[in-house]
Order: sequence, then structure tokens, then C-alpha cells
Amino acid sequence: MISIPGFIPGKRKRSSRGRVLKTMIVSYMLILLLPMTVGLLLYGRVENVMENNVERSNSAMLEQLRLSMDSKLKEVDILAKQIMFNPKLAHLLNLDRQDPAGAYRQVEFVRDYLNRYQSFVSGFVKDYYVHLQAGDVILKPGMRTDARTFYDKYYRFEHMEFETWKRTLLGSYHNKAFLPSNVLLQDPNQANGNPADVITYAQSLPFHEVSNIRGTLVIMIDGQQLQEMFRQIESANDSEIYILDKEQGVIASSSGSELSLQVTEKLAGPSGLFKTTLNGTDSMITFTESKEAGWHYVSVMPMDSVMERVSQLKRMALTVLVVSLVAGAAIACWFAYRQYSPVKRVVDAILQGKPVQDKPAANEYDFILQTIEGSLVEQRHLRERLFRQTPVIRADFLSRLIRGYIDPEHAGDHGGPSLATMGIHFASDKFAVIIVQAVNITRLSPEPSEQDWTQIRFIISNIGTDIANSGHQGFAVDLERDRVAILINFHPVEEVETGLFLHEIAERLLRVLEDRFHISVTIAVSSVHTGNGTIGSAYLEAMAALDYRMFSGRNSIIHFGHVRDIKHHYYYPIEFETQLVNHVRSGDTENVAKLLDNIYSMNFNSSGMTPELGRCLFFNIISTFLKILNLTNTDHESLLGPSFDPVKHIFGCSTSDEMHTETKRLYEKLSRLFHTEHSDHSIQLQQDLMVFIDRNLTDYNLGLGMIADHFGMTPQYISSFFKKMNQCNITDYITRARIEKAKTLMEQSELTNAQLAQLVGYTNDVVFIRAFKKLEGVTPGKYRVSASGH
Repeated sequence: MISIPGFIPGKRKRSSRGRVLKTMIVSYMLILLLPMTVGLLLYGRVENVMENNVERSNSAMLEQLRLSMDSKLKEVDILAKQIMFNPKLAHLLNLDRQDPAGAYRQVEFVRDYLNRYQSFVSGFVKDYYVHLQAGDVILKPGMRTDARTFYDKYYRFEHMEFETWKRTLLGSYHNKAFLPSNVLLQDPNQANGNPADVITYAQSLPFHEVSNIRGTLVIMIDGQQLQEMFRQIESANDSEIYILDKEQGVIASSSGSELSLQVTEKLAGPSGLFKTTLNGTDSMITFTESKEAGWHYVSVMPMDSVMERVSQLKRMALTVLVVSLVAGAAIACWFAYRQYSPVKRVVDAILQGKPVQDKPAANEYDFILQTIEGSLVEQRHLRERLFRQTPVIRADFLSRLIRGYIDPEHAGDHGGPSLATMGIHFASDKFAVIIVQAVNITRLSPEPSEQDWTQIRFIISNIGTDIANSGHQGFAVDLERDRVAILINFHPVEEVETGLFLHEIAERLLRVLEDRFHISVTIAVSSVHTGNGTIGSAYLEAMAALDYRMFSGRNSIIHFGHVRDIKHHYYYPIEFETQLVNHVRSGDTENVAKLLDNIYSMNFNSSGMTPELGRCLFFNIISTFLKILNLTNTDHESLLGPSFDPVKHIFGCSTSDEMHTETKRLYEKLSRLFHTEHSDHSIQLQQDLMVFIDRNLTDYNLGLGMIADHFGMTPQYISSFFKKMNQCNITDYITRARIEKAKTLMEQSELTNAQLAQLVGYTNDVVFIRAFKKLEGVTPGKYRVSASGH
């Protein structure tokens, strides 16, 4: 083999040793200098990076404050709704102040409701009370008194007289109004008055009246908790925090001061950041808006505190760069030596026992290159020997090719055998696979040995390829002891001819094996595939068809196209119809359109949909449309126009896309009609109820109590509201939804009654069977029999 004198002791050119090591050290040093140079460039941008980090930090903490406050404001909103929409309160507001039983009813309301609502709120709500103008009465948990006594003995604002308090808070109209933070004396008769900071929430009663105000709901929010949140942010970035209402008035602040007009004028958009000068100091202003209450959360941070940290970081970055440069140089030398060691060992290994040649090498890599060139000569000799083993390699190659383990288009890319080296040339890109399973060979050999099976596979392979090659190309592969696959490659012909020829090959092969060799077989045939990469798919189809041999028996031909499942139905379950009705009646045009698009996509974008089934689907959807019209007594002519027949209109369309577009248009008109008839609150609550019921349908505990607890409302209110919006009580709706879901599961699977009961939210099958029979008139078993048509 090859060697170089420079690597042999006593020879000349000893200086060539170590050249690679020197080159590596220089290379690593150059590589080290590149990131160090980039680091120096980044060093100059530390200030911008720090400012950006501070901006992101301020925004993140302000957003965290907003999210925390939004969650607590939701608690206030839920408490307000519980009290505002309480039917007992509505009755108290309408009482005549001369009614002798009014005082008793007020005490009863405090006992039964206001006291109980205390368990629903956290420490964020400090207290709450209701003022009734009839009688000038204050009702709060555990108390009924008049307004004057309440102001003098219990709660009084530090800088607000009684008349001002009564006029501004109790006598004016408020709609979910938040008053600025103020000092509340919780015990006015004491020396210090036990002061506390509170933010006051006021809502005039009744909720929907503006002029005829008969009472006021007041909820006092603990300002101390808000100040705790402010202190957490102040300690992190030395900033001042402000909360502004919709009119840019300060509700609460960490400093107790007002915010400059030059700042409030720039608070535009849901969130943002800008810089300005306040009181001679450059400041960074960060703000975000709450969708819950329309508040703005504003952070005012002096830039001096930011720049102090920037200077510290710059000094630290410079120190790190210097230390990194020194340490990197040492590590580069160490790594170069480590990387050179394998090269040295390779050279030493090659030199051991190798003959020395006169041709010198420039360095270690040159020496290794000369050695590899010598090895390539030996490789060519090895390939010549391997060429004689081509038949065996070809058989293995075809076996992996037919199973889809090799992509014909990339065969040979990674050093493996290619189609040309295997002597394989495809005439076209159309392929099919035939699998022949030997079922019975006892007539040929009563007790077949391994040699007999080898002979059987040889017979099947040769006869199959001969028949295939009579018109196209065939390649046989032994799969198992009793199984042979034949890859058919068609010459360029029409697609109809390929199918006929494929069936002809299978029939001729079946007859020859049975008549001449007395071999009983089952033949599985795939469909014709186009593309070199689809051979594996054709093989899988043939294997899938072969699984049906237990039904077809021996001496049979099974085509994959005859055993594929074809679904002759469309998908429009009762749950979809219920959701569609609910979305329309709530005026939710967006979700109506999405649901109709979803139904259309699930049915028309999948295989197996015929025109007849498509018309049936649209007929059902229009039937739902007519059901909504009839159920709500909507005037047909005012909505659709005179003599307009929606069924004829839809079926008059020429394409399914047109039918879908017109259906959506009709539903949109109906949804918009309902949208104008419902208030925003009722619509949202109804949507939330339906979504919650559908999502928790399988929960055993689903019922009026669980729903009321989830929404923080009384069961009586939820029940009456649901019945008003849906014309049925909530229990019947849940039962009907569960039974419809069970019917759908019956059609799709063979589940037992116990399994069905568990899947639709019943504790046992007895309760499920009783409920099913009550609604459908028959037991689940009889329904299953009638539905299957047997």
C-alpha cells in the first residue's frame, strides 16, 4: 500500500508532520474571532435591547394586572347579575312605600338572598348593599336600615356629605359605573373611623330603565388588594400605575395623583407604548385596555432607572467578551489537538505493516487520500465478484420494492442498487400487484416438504410472469412459503384495457394452476395505480383483498375494488340540527354560516355522495328552516316575500354550490330577524347554556343544579330563562339530546345498552332503557332491530 517518507523515522521531510495540527489551530482561532466580532457589534446595541426588554416586561406585567383585574371584575359582574335579576328584588322595587308588609319582605330578601350571596364572593368584594327609594331603605347582608342611619353609623365617605352621597350615588342614574377610589369610614362613630380605600360600583335599578329609577345596587371593591397589585409592579420596575375609566378619569393609582392630560390624549387603541417628558423627566408610558370594563391600565416609568441597568449590563457584557476571548483561545488549541489525534491515529494505523512507496505526501490528509485511491482498486474487484450474485440481490431488491420499502425514483441514490443495475426497466408508470396464495397442494404432494413448496413457488412465479409478459411486463417475488406476488407493469394503453388485462391474467393463472398442476389457489388483485411510488399502495390493496379469502374460498379471484366499503348515507345528526336551531334563534349569523359550511364539507367533500342523497340532505336542512319558522310563528311573507317557496327555490338551483349558497342566504335572513328580537345579554347567555350542555352531555351530574352553579345563577332563573328561550324545560332537552346521541351510536356500532348508557351520561342501563322507551315508545333493542331493517 501507500506510505510517505515524512511519516517514517529517519526519513526526510519530518517537517510535514504536524502541518494539519497547525492548520486546525489557525482555523479554530479564525472561527472564534467571527462570533467575537459579532459579539462586539451586538455590544453596541445593548441599550436598544435593554429598552426593548423593559418595554416587553412592562407590557407583560401590565397585561398580567389586566387579566387579574378582569377575572375579579367578572366576579363583581356575576354578583351584580345575581342581585339585579332576582325576581324578589324586582317585586321590592315595585312595592308601594305604604305597603305594611313591605318591611317584612325586605327582611326576607336580606335573609334569603343577600346573606347567601356572601358565600359567592371573595375578598375582592368588600361589601354590597341595595338602596330602595320607596321608603329610603338600605338592604345589605345582615341588615335593613334607612339611608341616614346607614350613612351615620356604618359606611360614610371621608370627604362626602350625606346629601352629596345620596344625590350622586343613590339619586343619579348609573349603568355599571365605577366611581374613583375613595376613603370609606367603616365605623364613623369611632375616633379614627376605621378607614379603608374602596372603588364603588353602582347600578341603577331596574336594570333596563333610565328615567324611572327606583333603587340602586352598590358594590364596594377592596382598594387594598388593588394597591397590593400595584406594589408588586412598582417593586419590579420603579413605575407608577394608574387605572382610568372610559372617560379617562383616574379610578385608582399607586401614587394617589392625577395623570397628565398629555398622556391621556395618547391612549388610543387596545394597547401601546410611547415616550414623553413628565415634570422634566423622560418617561416610558405603557398602557393596555380591558374589554371587561373598558378601563385603561397605564404604567409610567422614568427612563433613568432603565439607563442605570443598561450601563451595568454594558460593563458586564464587556467583561464577558474579554474573558470569552482568552478562554476561547485556550479551548481552540485544546480542541485542535483533540481533533488532530484521530488523524494521527489513522496515519499510524495505515503505516503499520504497509510497504513504503517513493511518492511523498504533502501532509497527513494527502497520505490518507493516496491510501483511499489504492482501496478503490480493490473495491472494483469486489464489485466484479458481487455482479455474479446479481440474481440473488435482484430477488431481494424486488421483494423490498413491491412492499414499498424502496422508492423506484430514488433507488441507488444512497449507494444501493438501482433499477438499471438490477436489469429492471419499467415500460410505463402504471402498476398493479397480484398475490397468489397456494391453498391446497395435496393432489400434487400429499405431505409437502420444503423442497415441494420451493417447487410450487417456482411454478407459480414462472407461469405468472409468462402470462403477464404475453402483453405487458411481470416480475415475480416470493413472499412466504405458500405465497407469491407478481408485480404487473403495463405498457402504455388505455385505462379500461389495463383493468381487463389484469382480470384476464388472474383467470388464466387460476385455470392453468388448477387444470395442469392441480394446485388450488386464491388470487387477490389490486386496482391499477399510476406512479412509481404507488407500488407499495398496490401491494397493500392486494393484501387487503386477500383477507377476504375466508369468505371466497379456494380457486377464487378477489378484486380490491369489489370489497371496498362504500357508504350510502349522509351526515346530519340531531345534534347538528339542534345547534342550528339554537344559533338561528339566538341571531348568531356567524355560527350559523360556519355550521352550514361544516355540514356541506363533511358530506360533499367525501366520497360516496350521490345526487339523490345530496338533495335529501338539502331537503332536511330546509325542513329545519321551516320548523323554526313555524315554531316561532314568524310571518313567511314578511321574511321571504309573497308566494316564495323555499323548497322549490333550493331545488331549482343547478349545482350543489348554488344550493348551499342559497341555503346560507335564507338562514342568514332568518338569523338576522332573530338578532333584532333578542337582547345581547339573553343571546349570549342562551349560547353559553347550549354550549355547556352539549360539552357536558356525557357527565352523570349534568342537571339544573350543575348548570346554575357553573353560571353563578339561581336554578329558578336558569330554568325559567331556558324555557322562555327554547319552549321546553332544561331537563327534557338534556334527555332528548342524550337519547338522540344514543340512537346515532346504535347506527354506527354494536355497543351494549350498558355501554350506550355510559357514553350518553346515564349511571346504569336501567335508567337509560326507561328514558329511551319513554321518548321513543320502544326499548333500545327493538329500536335497533327496526332501524337495521331486519
